[in-house]
Amino acid sequence: MRSRRLKVEFYDSEGVRHMIAIDGPVTREKVGKLLDLVELMSGSPQASATALSLSPRKFDKLASTIMSQMKGKSFTSGEAKNAFETAFREKIPLSTVSTYLTRLADRGVLERAQEKLRVVYWVRSEEQKRSLAPDLSLRAL
Repeated sequence: MRSRRLKVEFYDSEGVRHMIAIDGPVTREKVGKLLDLVELMSGSPQASATALSLSPRKFDKLASTIMSQMKGKSFTSGEAKNAFETAFREKIPLSTVSTYLTRLADRGVLERAQEKLRVVYWVRSEEQKRSLAPDLSLRAL
């Protein structure tokens, strides 16, 4: 993989300008972690949902759909699949949706619980996300 430079500039909710640069091999995982940090620091999940919906990656599109359409209610992987397919007019396998939802839960974006014979997800509240802030790690960057 060739070396690249990626620079991100953004303003937080208080108007403070932040600049972050990566020099070297840039991977999708590094960019994803960087965007997670930007979202956490800027305090604007709605803006990130819009930005994610423009991404060509299905993971980003699914995250966008969940943050914009499923916030405030519980849902199953089947319901997330239907919302994705309706929003983007694109097919996605249920197994892929389940994998992506698990990843979002692992990252602290979603909560998950077993209800009888199904798994139910919901978007974490902003207070719950803020409580995770001290655990934020950029070791892989």
